[in-house]
Amino acid sequence: MFIASGDVVPSFKGFTLIMPAVSVGNVGQLAVDLLISTLNMARVGHFHTDCLIPMAGNNPYATCAEEAGQLSTSAEGKALTRTPVRTSFS
Repeated sequence: MFIASGDVVPSFKGFTLIMPAVSVGNVGQLAVDLLISTLNMARVGHFHTDCLIPMAGNNPYATCAEEAGQLSTSAEGKALTRTPVRTSFS
């Protein structure tokens, strides 16, 4: 079950799900972490399921002291709130 962070449940129609897979050296998780931090993706909610061990900690993507104290769970949903700028190098 997806639980939205705000009052409105976001629509993910047209979105692409990027999910890490178990691999050597946690390369998949590191790649997803790099995408989230580089594109500055916003938290849109979290998944609640009995299939995951409930865990919580500080915000791993904090950029200032106020964000560092925010609670982060083990199965958060992040979304890009803006369209990335595309440039051509022709």
